[in-house]
Amino acid sequence: MFRSIRARLTVAFLLAILAIMLIVGFFLDRLIENYYIKTREDNLVRSGTLAGSFVAVQLKGQVDPVHLSWLAENFGRQMNARVIFVNKKGIVIGDSVRVGGLLGQLLDREELAAALAGEKGVSIQYSEISNQKVMQVALPVREEGGEPIGAVFLSASLQEIDQVIADIRRFLTLATVLAAVLTGIGAVFLARRFTGPLELLTEAAGKMAEGKLEQRIPVTTADEIGRLARQFNRMAEQLNYYTKNLRNFVANVAHELRTPLASLSLIVKSLKEYEMEPEQRQEFLDDLDREMERLIALVRDLLELTTLEAGVSRQEQVALDELIREIIKEALPRFDREDIRLLADIPVGEYMVAGSRLQLRQVVQNLLENALKYTPAGGWVKVTLWREADAVGVKVEDTGCGIPEKDLPFIFERFYRVDRARSREMGGTGLGLAIVKETVEAHGGRVWAESREGEGSAFYFTLPLLRKDVNNN
Repeated sequence: MFRSIRARLTVAFLLAILAIMLIVGFFLDRLIENYYIKTREDNLVRSGTLAGSFVAVQLKGQVDPVHLSWLAENFGRQMNARVIFVNKKGIVIGDSVRVGGLLGQLLDREELAAALAGEKGVSIQYSEISNQKVMQVALPVREEGGEPIGAVFLSASLQEIDQVIADIRRFLTLATVLAAVLTGIGAVFLARRFTGPLELLTEAAGKMAEGKLEQRIPVTTADEIGRLARQFNRMAEQLNYYTKNLRNFVANVAHELRTPLASLSLIVKSLKEYEMEPEQRQEFLDDLDREMERLIALVRDLLELTTLEAGVSRQEQVALDELIREIIKEALPRFDREDIRLLADIPVGEYMVAGSRLQLRQVVQNLLENALKYTPAGGWVKVTLWREADAVGVKVEDTGCGIPEKDLPFIFERFYRVDRARSREMGGTGLGLAIVKETVEAHGGRVWAESREGEGSAFYFTLPLLRKDVNNN
């Protein structure tokens, strides 16, 4: 009967789901029941303590059973419980039940004895009179923290809790049956389609569906099953890689957006809620504008990265030397204002590459912007162009603060910052070098960096030449 994979798989799945549902159901049942009982006990203790504080003064003087019974009745109505007040001898001096109550009688209960001894008394018993479980709580009544001068006895039905637990048990039973039926149907279907050697593939796929993306299948044959196993392994590797990247990317984006959004919220609320002088309002508006520009820059860079992942937007012939000279000319005024010399070593010649002029322009601009941010006044930044056998290389070096050796391998990662506080103060989004890397690699080139802390940095990238360079030097 159990020789077929279909039968074994069906039975295994059914037993597993039943075992899990029974175990979960048992612990869930205990947990919920304990929770409701503990909540009911806490409510009774709080209400009993409050009731005790009301009667403490009266227990010191002349006891008025009628008034105490009236108080007990009011408290009992509020907490849906029977409330009894006793003196330190255990005699009932107030009972919320007027007819058939215990007024004037000795109440001999273990819970009450514990309360008169200064402790809390709690018990759950089955009442044959009402055919239901009842929680009984006794609390001492003290005179300004001294010895007990009486006690409060509370008795509450647990019928509502029993009804809730019964409903939960019925629900768990129904869920177990439905889970068993669905599991059996699924097991039969999968076993029918994937038998024999594909059972291993089924198990691995099931584990991947649970989020265990490290699954790999050993490839032992070169036939269709072997090819399927290789494709599965390749898919698992790619899925694992992109899942990790996506999680990191989402976490980083959320982190980067949180600060400017919080600032914007604070500024807008301040503008709405407070009267300000025109100068102060203008300062707030300027801050608002800066934070908006920061968000816009971040979104722009994110969109740029998304575009780069889709490949080079437009292929054209680009004279890299002319493009760099144009960028340097545009950037010179900014460097002059910061008292930083911008140098260039661009040999005359043809350095034609294939790609997007706009994207390549952004690569050079990002590197120059990065160098400008971290180079102090009086320093210099130099752009160098050179030719290799079948490629053209560009170097952007500076006399800035440099990069610690431990950070150097990670500087091209998205949102990675060597000094987060300083980078944010300078308005960086943490995506500039990531865009450089993605763009260069999308154009078939490579990018790297060299640096020594305190001595400056040098960023390099190479691109394949469109045709053999004709150098006029």
